[in-house]
Amino acid sequence: MNIEALYGNLEQMKEIVREIYVFTNQLNQIKSVEISNGLQVNLEERRLLEDAITALGNQVKILNNSIPDLVENIGFFKKLINSDSSKLGNTANNKLVQVSYNPDEKAKRVSFIISDQDKQDFLENISKSNLSITQLKRKFSVEKPMATFGKPNEYAKISNLFFRDLSNNLVEKGYFDKLNLDLRKMNSPFVINTYVSMILFTCLWMSIISLFIFIVVLFFNLSIVFPFLSPLPENTNFLLRAISNCWIILALPILTGIFMYIYPSGEAKSLGYRIDQELPFVAIHMSAIATSGVELMVLFKIIIKSEEYKYTNREFIKLINLINFQGKDLVTALRIVAKSSPSQKLRELLDGLATTMTSGGNQNQFLTKHSETLLFDYRLEREKYTKTSETFMDIYISIGIAAPMIFLMLFVIMGSTGLLSTFVGLGINELNLLMIFGIALLNAGFIVFLRIKQPVI
Repeated sequence: MNIEALYGNLEQMKEIVREIYVFTNQLNQIKSVEISNGLQVNLEERRLLEDAITALGNQVKILNNSIPDLVENIGFFKKLINSDSSKLGNTANNKLVQVSYNPDEKAKRVSFIISDQDKQDFLENISKSNLSITQLKRKFSVEKPMATFGKPNEYAKISNLFFRDLSNNLVEKGYFDKLNLDLRKMNSPFVINTYVSMILFTCLWMSIISLFIFIVVLFFNLSIVFPFLSPLPENTNFLLRAISNCWIILALPILTGIFMYIYPSGEAKSLGYRIDQELPFVAIHMSAIATSGVELMVLFKIIIKSEEYKYTNREFIKLINLINFQGKDLVTALRIVAKSSPSQKLRELLDGLATTMTSGGNQNQFLTKHSETLLFDYRLEREKYTKTSETFMDIYISIGIAAPMIFLMLFVIMGSTGLLSTFVGLGINELNLLMIFGIALLNAGFIVFLRIKQPVI
């Protein structure tokens, strides 16, 4: 029994030392980052790690104290002991007891032998270490899959029910390879087969709606509300009316299918543009952290924890998940994420890091040079936007301010001479209202244009 107890204690000590090693490395990485930044920015995480290491160290000491008593009772013969002494210990003052507990719900129950007088102290240290580890997992864990997939989409399930086989055949023939890449770039929760099923199912619904509209157009005169739906007079032959409006049946489903096909591409471009706006600052941050000599994997985790780069962090989380949950090595994960990234600049950064790792180059030097290049491009884009804004400001002053004043003076002169009603056919009040309406539309157009051209950050 003592041999089994000794083996159990050694196994438990081995597991605790492994946890101490992991937490100590993480604490050293935090300290190195803080030294490079000159600030203590992870005080809470640092405190939790130190408490966990201290509690685990106390557990090792208590387990180690029980080793001599266990070894002493191992032999080929049984020693004579007093009636008041323990079966596991050699004296009543050094009684050994068995302790067992569950580290967590999924883990196997742990059992070991320690001194009775150390039992309470050991249990208190277990509570402290478990509390610190739980808080670390809750607040700082990033090694989990992205929380983008919720409950199954009912519309997608119904679409697959009707068109799964057809969409699978179309995808296998390679008709939607570009669409598949666009879906991966926009981080879509749907696989290509499901999305194609959704396109076909939506087009089916649009066909039914289009047929209903076509029937309404045939039997009702809608030329007053929609002149383009009934181009022929009401007394026109029924067959001619049907032929002239048959395009309605195909227009709505075709336009819907085209929109759903090109939507992922547009969304991916928008996401790529937002990543491009964040990337110079991401690269500068990575370069600053890399000077402390941390590993590249740890560097990505630190960037994710910052929560300052909303769109770029999505790509980095994909990278972490590929390594932690699919077993990819770092270089392979970098190339996979680069291939599916919507940002050309991020693809260049990740491919460059992968090449630097395989060739044995200096990652810190690469990040420094690349961040300088990205920041230079960012400044050029800002200057370009400023010049564009100045140019359109001059155009706006000419068209939106000077031109209305000139036209207003011309209208007044023409109205006083009677030429306005002769050539234009409108009075001065009607023209003033039209001009005010035109200026309002012009202002709205300029605001929308500047909003579209404005950088995200």
